[in-house]
Amino acid sequence: MRVEYRCRHCGQSMGDVERPGWSRADAELHCGVAQLSAVERAETVSYNEEQQVMTVQSVCDYCQQALESHPEVLVEGKLLQ
Repeated sequence: MRVEYRCRHCGQSMGDVERPGWSRADAELHCGVAQLSAVERAETVSYNEEQQVMTVQSVCDYCQQALESHPEVLVEGKLLQ
C-alpha cells in the first residue's frame, strides 16, 4: 500500500510511504489513523482501493505559518488562495 500525505489547504505533497506488503489495516495502524475517531478519519483520510493508495490530509509548514500569522485567511476550513 502507498500512503500519501497532502496539505489540506494547498494540496502540496508532503511525502509518501510505499509499503507493498501492507494491507489497509496495517497502513492505518502504522500511520496513526487507527487512533482517530470516525469523524476525524472521514475528514482526514481517503482511500483508493483499486490503486492501493491511502491519502492523509495534513497541513504543510507554509500553510501552518500563514495560519499562525494571519488566522483571518481561514474561511470555512480552507485558506483563501
